Amino acid sequence: MGQRIIFPLRRLPHLSRDEFQDYWLNHHAPLVKSHAATLGIVGYQQVHTTKPMRETAVPCFDGVAELWADPQKQSSDKGAVRTAAAALLADERTFIDLANSPIWIADEDLRREGSKDGLRMTAILKRNPAISRAQFRYHWRELHGPWALRRPDVFGFRHYVQNHTPENADYNPMARERNSPPAFDGVSEIYRDAPTAPAEEVAELRLQFHEDEKNFLDIDASPVFEGKVIVII
Repeated sequence: MGQRIIFPLRRLPHLSRDEFQDYWLNHHAPLVKSHAATLGIVGYQQVHTTKPMRETAVPCFDGVAELWADPQKQSSDKGAVRTAAAALLADERTFIDLANSPIWIADEDLRREGSKDGLRMTAILKRNPAISRAQFRYHWRELHGPWALRRPDVFGFRHYVQNHTPENADYNPMARERNSPPAFDGVSEIYRDAPTAPAEEVAELRLQFHEDEKNFLDIDASPVFEGKVIVII
């Protein structure tokens, strides 16, 4: 189990989603690459939202930045590290609504490994307020996720990662310096195939599956969307 930095992004209001994604890919991504060695960034991908998969009271994000860092590979020059981090943050402020874009470090849990062709389904998950984060994590990992994995002919999960939010997620320097909102409780990364089971069975089991979400999710606060993954590093 590894860790990744998760940064669901909302654009500044003067930008369209297309304008936001174009700047993010063609200006900000090269800037991240130029400072990657200094900051110890060993992996970086952008998930560009193409469409929401369900309407929620919490608006859909415009994309998700995901980074992997190795502290052992970060420059020993602390001044250079501060300068590189400041340069990225200054550029973020020109196109990202930082006050509405949480950032945290999550624990990766690869539940099924498979090909990552096509669009990715991403779910930014907020727990049911009646339960703790530990209870949310248990239900999601031990009950809900395995339910989908047992029936690939119904749910089609080909590649599935659960990213679990630790208890101290909001106490990281990246969140503090951006004045970020609180972290969500988890993020699903799912690549799917079309179901092959009979249509009536698919409909019935998916209905049961979505009913189970009420036991651990605040559904209306958990945006789900399709997106195009672009690997930068």
